[in-house]
Amino acid sequence: MKEWMAVDLFIPREIGESVSNFLMEQGAAGIEETERPEEVGLRVYFPGREGAGDVTAGIHRYLKSLERITSRKISYRLETLSIPEEDWGADWKRYFHPLRVGSRFVIYPPWEKVRLKKGEIPIEINPGMAFGTGTHATTQLCIRALETRLKKGRSILDVGTGSGILAVAAAKLHALEVWALDIDELAIEGAREAAKKNDVADRVRIRKGGLGRVRKRFDVVVANIDFKSLRRLRLLLLRRLNEGGLLILSGILREQEEKVRRRYLETGGLRFLSADRQEEWVCLTFRRTEEKRGIG
Repeated sequence: MKEWMAVDLFIPREIGESVSNFLMEQGAAGIEETERPEEVGLRVYFPGREGAGDVTAGIHRYLKSLERITSRKISYRLETLSIPEEDWGADWKRYFHPLRVGSRFVIYPPWEKVRLKKGEIPIEINPGMAFGTGTHATTQLCIRALETRLKKGRSILDVGTGSGILAVAAAKLHALEVWALDIDELAIEGAREAAKKNDVADRVRIRKGGLGRVRKRFDVVVANIDFKSLRRLRLLLLRRLNEGGLLILSGILREQEEKVRRRYLETGGLRFLSADRQEEWVCLTFRRTEEKRGIG
């Protein structure tokens, strides 16, 4: 029987969001969060037991780096345990329930039945296989940005698609063509399943690989990825955007907001439109201006 590794981590409340983001970047299949008076408890799921030592060592190193950055001692507790796949599935069924995001979307897992109100748009997502179940603030911010700004008949590129939830949302908002990229095979499988389950597979093209493989341009580019990747990919993201198109970025902590905004405006090819915030996270939206030599 396949096993999953669960890491139980108890940390100060103020670093909960940063640590959760780090753990998802390290390949966590999902995170359950419980609030306590002075701390937050995270149960983090990883497939298999083989890499348990690497995972825990990485967590210790990351928390030590936070100590150096903040110049303060961080008290935390960490435990690991094995969970049979059948118990892992039961854990997620207790944790995920229908979730309303924005003014119209209802995100729900396969085992739940939903009763939709007039005008609501359902998205079925199987949680735990890739980032993007709809519960994280960055995903919700991007969905709201798409709901507010995406016009019918537009083309969209979803960079780092994860579960495929943003690509599905765009298709259900009547995007004419949606491309979804990810470098992770599990994410690709999950995104294809999500597109099929939500009856949008005919408009969502899912590809494994990096942004450098894409040659065409789009009316909207959305990237809900990590801070370092956003800095590294700024020119590639801009080159994939039609003149007048929208660039939606998230995966940005509030303290990183000004750095990201400044770096993207320095390209000379973008006009800043808005910053939307939820919890510790920010979603930035830009519009591409006229063509500039070297970025077209």
